[in-house]
Amino acid sequence: MSVEDWRAEINALDIELLRLLNQRARLALNVGESKRDAGVHLCDHTREREVIERMCEANEGLLDDRAVVELFRAIIHESRRIQTRATAQSSEEQTVHRLDRNQVSVAFQGAPGAFSEDAAVKLLGQEIALVPRPTFESLFKATDDGSAEYVLAPIENSLAGFVQPSFDHLLDSRLFIIGEVIIPIAHCLIGCKGSTFEMIAAVESHPVALDQCRRFLAANPQIKRIAAEDTAGSVARVIAQGDLTRAAIAGRRAAEKYGGLILSEHLEDSRENFTRFLLLSPAKDFPEDADQLSLVIELPHQPGALHSALEPFARRGIDLLKIEGRPVKGRPWEYCFFLDVRGSTSDAEVIDTLNELRRSRVETRILGAYRSARVPTN
Repeated sequence: MSVEDWRAEINALDIELLRLLNQRARLALNVGESKRDAGVHLCDHTREREVIERMCEANEGLLDDRAVVELFRAIIHESRRIQTRATAQSSEEQTVHRLDRNQVSVAFQGAPGAFSEDAAVKLLGQEIALVPRPTFESLFKATDDGSAEYVLAPIENSLAGFVQPSFDHLLDSRLFIIGEVIIPIAHCLIGCKGSTFEMIAAVESHPVALDQCRRFLAANPQIKRIAAEDTAGSVARVIAQGDLTRAAIAGRRAAEKYGGLILSEHLEDSRENFTRFLLLSPAKDFPEDADQLSLVIELPHQPGALHSALEPFARRGIDLLKIEGRPVKGRPWEYCFFLDVRGSTSDAEVIDTLNELRRSRVETRILGAYRSARVPTN
């Protein structure tokens, strides 16, 4: 046989694989619907581990166990994502309805027109009361001083990474994560009416926004960058000052709100630019359909501490989605780690893992349990 003959066979097998994978996905969707109707959690780590172990035992081909594990983890992950997507719309509608009945207020960092405002509306609907707060410090005090019932805080960006001030305030607060939302971020260069791109000598915005536009700023070294408290507030100041040589980096919503002129669009380094926001509450109002858990662990400064803390998750096949380290205040060279875990506080495997960590004297604090958000399509 020739190379073309072999390729033709591969193409035919690819089509058959795709058909079988879609057939499996349909069956998984049926399972998910049955679980939802019965009030059973979508995640079943024991079942997932059994599937992978069975496939490794059945494997008699050229693929090694590592390849089989990775392939079926990806298949299981996609099946769970399809199940989650099928129930997400109804769950979001129920959340909006439940919160709107009480006319809730939600605080966000920044001025009106900020990306955080977009995120709050996407997560909770148009009818909520939006409470802008100028700084992260004031944002995390919003529930304590009675100005808002909930807080919406950015936690990470797909280009700039972790929002460290937000995370640090979260650790110091008594708030719990009860929801999350992910929105696309498209940055514009916004100036006063009558200005042109060539006239701009300085641009201001939040440091995270500036960091997301490094290529644009590097390509225009004549433009001085100025760090500010927030994106929308920068637009408001630029428009109020009326200086044709100054501009701000923010979203289209801010330009429309303050009457700014968009001089250039999509300044972000990549169109795949998303920011993840957490909905925070002073109460442990965790949703029953939570499928993601966030926690923080503190480790002693000794060899193997991190490995020992993560090993129980791996042993039980618990999907560790994110890990981020931060120094522990007042304890030099000791670190805490923020973890996102697939599961909830009702999952037996998760409960056993957390209990094992505590028995091992690993300081563990659950920050929240919530339904994971979908990454939107641009």
